[in-house]
Amino acid sequence: MNTQQLECFTTLAKTLNYAKTAEQLSLSQPAVSRQIQSLETELNAKLFNRTTRSVSLTPVGFQFLDDAQQMLSLYYHSLEWISTFHKQKRTVLRIGYADSHANCLISKILTPLLSENANIVPELTLDQTDANLHRLSVHQLDLVMGMKDAKFTADDIAFQKLREDAFVCVVNKQHPLAQKCKKRRPKSVSSADIWPYRQIIDIPPYLLKHVFSRGHHIVPVNDELDNIICATTSEAYNLALAGAGFALIPEHLILPHKELVFLPWEESPHAPMGIYYRQQAAIDKNSAIYKFICTAENYITELSF
Repeated sequence: MNTQQLECFTTLAKTLNYAKTAEQLSLSQPAVSRQIQSLETELNAKLFNRTTRSVSLTPVGFQFLDDAQQMLSLYYHSLEWISTFHKQKRTVLRIGYADSHANCLISKILTPLLSENANIVPELTLDQTDANLHRLSVHQLDLVMGMKDAKFTADDIAFQKLREDAFVCVVNKQHPLAQKCKKRRPKSVSSADIWPYRQIIDIPPYLLKHVFSRGHHIVPVNDELDNIICATTSEAYNLALAGAGFALIPEHLILPHKELVFLPWEESPHAPMGIYYRQQAAIDKNSAIYKFICTAENYITELSF
């Protein structure tokens, strides 16, 4: 399948006239016919009903039209983008992250970086940490941000720790746990405080079996309660907002909300949060990767969690 086939198809679908299609594309009518026929042969489907008096789309042709238009749109968009890329010497910085709540932190790091380096074009990939680390190892990503994954090891991949993250108890303002701690100074919760209440546990799917098969929990879990398992911090926030229970969220993923309260957990363990990167890629001190890591280090202490 090529762009000329798609151009002939989409134009003919609009004009329903071979002569007008040929004129608009600066082709001969036989050339248009050949392109349509070759496309139909390749797809093994009839796209147009033709008679001596009329041309009309078949049901398959009608359904295929939207796909054909999208393919052409993507092709021309890519042509324009690549042309601009070469003209302006852009540098694409591909960043992977595991939860939409990390966007706030990433944007704070990117703001000063982009203000000083207009040629850097960030591309963000939201996926589970293991999937993004695989992309990093096969050069499909430049950086992966998030908590350090104890299961991941690779000789050529380094981890730059930005901070030791504690966990914060997130709960609806009307929840009994929030009400219990309302008058407490300073406001915080202990493991004993949270034990009687249902917990919303945020565990990525790829870690679920590993965590529960060994009976190991990073945070205390009262197994006698009807706790809720979810895959992302965003889901945990929404469930906490609905009053379904409390969630223990890493500090760097905390986003303020007027209906939620955020209570430091007194016995919280700390876990490294930072940036995975390929060691060889960060050797060049003028590279976008090196600049991003340095900017993150410089600004992380100023960020409010």
